[in-house]
Amino acid sequence: MMNVLCGAPRKPHHSFCSRLKDERGFMLAEQLISIIFIGLLCVVVSVGLGAAMNAYANITRQTTADNMLARAMELVSDELSFARSIEGSEKVERQDDDREIVFVSASRLEPVSIVNGDFNRGIQLASNSGYLSLAPPQDGLVPRLVELAYFREIAVLEDSTKVPADSWTFRVEIKSEDASDTRVYAEAFLIVKRIGS
Repeated sequence: MMNVLCGAPRKPHHSFCSRLKDERGFMLAEQLISIIFIGLLCVVVSVGLGAAMNAYANITRQTTADNMLARAMELVSDELSFARSIEGSEKVERQDDDREIVFVSASRLEPVSIVNGDFNRGIQLASNSGYLSLAPPQDGLVPRLVELAYFREIAVLEDSTKVPADSWTFRVEIKSEDASDTRVYAEAFLIVKRIGS
């Protein structure tokens, strides 16, 4: 049986078989093509690796924000739902930059208010005896209490949500510590009925 590729009787000076049997090495052009191909492969891998690392960092940051939000909502709602009494006599007590809602905390047994800590310290309980961190910052993210109200009577919000009497409404946002990053990573709104009211 004759080899089809290399068994031809003619004299193969530049044939495929003579190149396979040649032991002189690669030609310069072949080496350059190999180097260019490896270089392009390295560029593609490094770009893909950079994109994968960015995606991983974004997913990790979002997961951290979601966990921080869940924890902050739980801690704030626990403080508010077990409040022993709320100062004031308005039908709706609203907290803003000029006015804090003061209530007697069941955990501290003293008048407190829930505030955003100075210098990105997260959500804190403020009292005469000092500050207690409810939801501290973590991994460059800060929880912020952006809305807080106490309703003594039944009310209907702008979006037609009914609020029962003796209930709190509040909103928490998770933002970056970096002031130039205005993105809200996670946020939630909650209505909490005060227990024992």
